[in-house]
Amino acid sequence: MILRCHALLFAAFSLCARADIALVSEGGAMAIIVTADHPTRVVRYSAEELVQHVEKATGVILEVRTESEAKTSVLPHIYLGDSRAVREVGIDVERLAAESFVLRVKNDAVFIAGNDGGGDPLDADTRAGTLWGVYEWLDRDLGVRWLWPGELGTQVPRTKTVIAKTCDETIAPRLFQRRLRAGLGFESEHPGLGFTKAAFKQFSDEQSVYLRRHRMGRSYLVSYGHAFTDWWEKDGKAHPEWFQLLESGKRGPNKKNGRFSMCVSNPELQHEIVARWSAKRPPNATTPGFINACENDILGLCTCDKCRVLDGAEPVDYLKFYPPTSKMAGSRFVSDRYARFWLGIQQQAPAGATVVGYAYFNYFQAPTSGIKLNPNILIGYCPSAGWFPRSVEEHAWMKQQWADWRSTGARLFMRTNHLLDGYCMPFIFAHQFSDEFHHAVEKGMVATDYDSLTGHWATQGPNLYTAARLHVRPEASAEEVLVEYYSAFGAASAKVKSYFEYWEDYTTRSREKINQTMEALQASRWRSWAKAAHVLYPPECFAPAVAMLEHASRAAGDDAEAAARVKFLQLGLQHAQLCARVSAMLTLASPTATKDEMKRAVDELIAFRRANERSGISNFNHLAWVEDLSWKLSEETRQTPDLYP
Repeated sequence: MILRCHALLFAAFSLCARADIALVSEGGAMAIIVTADHPTRVVRYSAEELVQHVEKATGVILEVRTESEAKTSVLPHIYLGDSRAVREVGIDVERLAAESFVLRVKNDAVFIAGNDGGGDPLDADTRAGTLWGVYEWLDRDLGVRWLWPGELGTQVPRTKTVIAKTCDETIAPRLFQRRLRAGLGFESEHPGLGFTKAAFKQFSDEQSVYLRRHRMGRSYLVSYGHAFTDWWEKDGKAHPEWFQLLESGKRGPNKKNGRFSMCVSNPELQHEIVARWSAKRPPNATTPGFINACENDILGLCTCDKCRVLDGAEPVDYLKFYPPTSKMAGSRFVSDRYARFWLGIQQQAPAGATVVGYAYFNYFQAPTSGIKLNPNILIGYCPSAGWFPRSVEEHAWMKQQWADWRSTGARLFMRTNHLLDGYCMPFIFAHQFSDEFHHAVEKGMVATDYDSLTGHWATQGPNLYTAARLHVRPEASAEEVLVEYYSAFGAASAKVKSYFEYWEDYTTRSREKINQTMEALQASRWRSWAKAAHVLYPPECFAPAVAMLEHASRAAGDDAEAAARVKFLQLGLQHAQLCARVSAMLTLASPTATKDEMKRAVDELIAFRRANERSGISNFNHLAWVEDLSWKLSEETRQTPDLYP
């Protein structure tokens, strides 16, 4: 046994150049994983992830020991997280920037140690620098790719030898917040269309793991969102002057319980916002402070003279890319008043505090008055239009809005709703999404908050993988990212690429039809897409795609993993066809089914979902939410999924 180990060590060292370190060689473990005697939850989970992926690549299970237990081992050590050995080589994790990590391979040891928190490693608010370091190494040296949640979506190249290549780097996330909202909170009046409890738990657990593998998280807590929703109820009587002035001369909402905007020119309102934030902020706080000044979910509507005098000249293209039925129609351009509102708050706030606002509705385009902001103003780019696919002109216009806001001196984060689009159809816009992301990074993007990850992995995989992967490799081109995705299908990769190119071309060519259909059927791009699914995806569009996946299945041959991944896509396509067919019968726009036909159609759909709810092809709870707002449904589907049918 000793002779075999020596032979393996000699063979491994002969493979390594530049003092690279062999971790596995010819089926033998050549290193051990070492943690502190009392590791954090993040470090323990990092070790589990490293062991799991190395085993999947090689069949070899690396042993995990604490420092005290590892003293007698002569094998090279892979140190994870803070420990005595890590500190002895000069790595002080407490001095690292939030979420950053050191990746060092030298002197017969591997060090992966980061700035970590003490919480749940799958919680987005837990700093996980060490975990990010493990994922960075798995990405670089093992070639691991996470295509979609679950085992089938985890691509780990098989190998007999694993080498940790020499390096010494300190790495921090490019963005201080990286967020694809998980889309797990959708609730429907007809839950029978969704997941059973056990299936939902599996789906949500696997997706949570997937998001962390793509390093979704944040370096520090950021507070924002529609900030003043309860202010009228609490303060309307005492301070009506803080609220919008209507044309009627009334302050506040135009009806009971109606939405309202604020009188943002009012200096007392600005002072009150700072005062309330300061009262809640801990006196010994050391993390950056964020003052939420995001307007309510409504246009800026105040008509008072003081607000109006702050408004800049309306851009000539102000309403060019909004449909005539949009809430924006006939609205006043008010970006300058909101820019001055945020600046006024920031100038009253303590040094270092950051004011957060949204570029939204009729203050989405950048100011035209020449006002200059500063990095202590953080603006969420939140268009109420601009859905993909876009025309070349519209796409350029959307990117220009980002550039113009950035030129004010404010910092920007991406806060779009565009991933909510498309229902569960093969609705592909990966290239335009990638181009917008690259442009935003080039023009100073500091964070993301995409609403939401709807989780239709088997029909919209290229979109979702691109959105996740660019958070880790923002410099990668769309083609580079998509090559990673397609390569996981083995010998079927070229056929799968053709399949998704067919759908991306179909989506792009359907732009005008999508816009016109949504308007004609009064369907929302994010709420009631299932009203229009049968019009936008008629039976004839599916036939070429079905044939393409049949060719891909044959091309996969004896590669069981590649064949299973093609089958995953086939299930997604079959489900999309079924949904489009049911849409034609039950759509609220013009239902055609009788009561018996409706029951048969819904039962068929639910039977498919029950049979495949553990496959991970789609977030059925999201679909139930959309369908509830789109279809004429019976009382039966109001029962829980565990009871119906």
